Amino acid sequence: MATFRKTWILSILAMLLAGPAAAYYDYEKPSQGGSTDRFYLGFSIGEGTYVNYKCGGGYDCDAVLVAPLDFELMLGYKIAPHFYLDLAANWSVDYYQGYYDEVTYFVGLRPGIRFILPGLFHRHLYFRAAVPIMNSLYEGDGIEWIIGVLLGVGLEWRFANMGFFIEADFTPYFVEVYPGYYVMPVEGRAGISVRF
Repeated sequence: MATFRKTWILSILAMLLAGPAAAYYDYEKPSQGGSTDRFYLGFSIGEGTYVNYKCGGGYDCDAVLVAPLDFELMLGYKIAPHFYLDLAANWSVDYYQGYYDEVTYFVGLRPGIRFILPGLFHRHLYFRAAVPIMNSLYEGDGIEWIIGVLLGVGLEWRFANMGFFIEADFTPYFVEVYPGYYVMPVEGRAGISVRF
């Protein structure tokens, strides 16, 4: 009876460990078609809200900036089994809450790094850190360069070389986006990816 119990326990442990082990092996081996997954190319669309966390000089402290759309094109290069160096280019549309008839367009780069965890059933959790460097395309708003830190977490479904991902980002900016407005964007995004 004791031998049967030990065999049963060992069988359950083997089944529990087989999934992560297979997922790790699937993550590490080259994709179908001979790809080594050395490069990553992703395109995503994001939307979110920008909360004003610091204001002064008579500005409205309760104001919120809203970002209806943000487009991002990312190129990644694998430097280790679970790490990618990223360079993302993005273009976004910003509305100032008090003046909806004024639209500001931003363009910039987001260099950073991603850590991808091997997962089960084609799902991979990843963490992202980047430095957004943005500039305005509208000369009349007085905005020059805005710099911050982007921290994100995402989930990617991978099938062969293709993937679909969703991501949540948090980005405190260190300079005024508008006079009196220091903002912390909270953004959700979704996109597609390919590895080659």
